[in-house]
Amino acid sequence: MKKKDKLVSVVVQAYNSADTIVRTLESVKAQDYEKIELIVTDDKSTDQTIEEVAAWLEKNQERFCQTQLVTAKVNTGIPGSNNRALRHVTGAYAEFLAADDCMAPNAISTYVAYCEAHPNTIPIARVKLFSDDADCDFSSVAAYCERCYAFAALSQKEQYRQLLIQNRIVAPAAAFYPVKILRALKGFDEAYRWMEDYPLNVKLLKKGYRFGLLDRELVCYRISGGSITGKSAAPLKLTEAKMFFREKMWYMIGNGMGWEAVKQSKSWIRILLRRGK
Repeated sequence: MKKKDKLVSVVVQAYNSADTIVRTLESVKAQDYEKIELIVTDDKSTDQTIEEVAAWLEKNQERFCQTQLVTAKVNTGIPGSNNRALRHVTGAYAEFLAADDCMAPNAISTYVAYCEAHPNTIPIARVKLFSDDADCDFSSVAAYCERCYAFAALSQKEQYRQLLIQNRIVAPAAAFYPVKILRALKGFDEAYRWMEDYPLNVKLLKKGYRFGLLDRELVCYRISGGSITGKSAAPLKLTEAKMFFREKMWYMIGNGMGWEAVKQSKSWIRILLRRGK
């Protein structure tokens, strides 16, 4: 272990993840960066996730500076689960990884090197898409990812404008956060149960931070019908509408985007009216 290396906290987000979480944990264990704190935050799983994690941690805890399994009495959604983990984080940087994704062996060391060279910039790495379904078509997701990479190369001012219009962060696990920034933003907003990263990232840009493209594939991102993205389109839309009327509309007006706020207001009202029928 190099004395100059900063401690990195890897938070693995688990919910009914017994079938996939060991692969995720093994990818954290295989990192070429030594100084890692591993925190698994479980959001009231009803399968064998906790047992799988406890057994794995017992066998592998010596690999890490420290390990913790954080559990919940009730299911709160990913923002609440992340905040429970964040209260235990002691690292300088934090990586939030879903329990069905994994990282390249050099992910943490590459992220840390980028952050040390670019203070107050949040790196967005490229992701490698994968699925257990041999017939899964990645084309639309891959196209979205390319738009996100282009977004990460823009100026801070343009990033803020574009993120107010639409979420353009490829995947939560692609980002790597200085913990001091997460604490300054008071963590994740639990008002948005189905959307942990977008509200945080809007506030991050509003405060003057920016994103930067780390042009390497560092995260393997699973695409499946059982993922949060696949199974919760309706709740996600309602959450987006809530965020718009609660915050984004006012941010747009304050950023000189009044006409865009009017257009989006009309669009969200039409969506909500259709859902109310």
